[in-house]
Amino acid sequence: MSDELEPSQPGPYLGVTSAGPFRRLTAHLIDGLFGLLVFMFWWFIFVYLACWLFLLAWGQTPGKFLTGLVAVRSDGTPFGWGRMFVREIFQRLFWSVSLGFGAILDAGVLMLSGDRRSVTDRVAGSTIVRVSAVRS
Repeated sequence: MSDELEPSQPGPYLGVTSAGPFRRLTAHLIDGLFGLLVFMFWWFIFVYLACWLFLLAWGQTPGKFLTGLVAVRSDGTPFGWGRMFVREIFQRLFWSVSLGFGAILDAGVLMLSGDRRSVTDRVAGSTIVRVSAVRS
């Protein structure tokens, strides 16, 4: 009588040496590392999404919030969430597509301009101000 869990004919792995405990432990550690990376990846997406919601709701990234800054229109009026979304997407694409040189260009234009606005600010029609300077 043949057991359905065992192959009826010899398989390609017959006659090979069984894996030792250290090699198996190493395989488990590698699997655990991959599991940890997946867990961290999903956690990262959650945190990134929370930062985006924070940004769209208040016009501030967590960094801007902690340093007392907010993005507003060039005339000082608050941004809507749609314009803020476009501003942030443009900035991330500009910096990514230029392989980081966009961030350097943004910083250079910011430092050299009299109105303290970066390339991103000029494209989006925004400026970054201190929270204490925002009119209620």
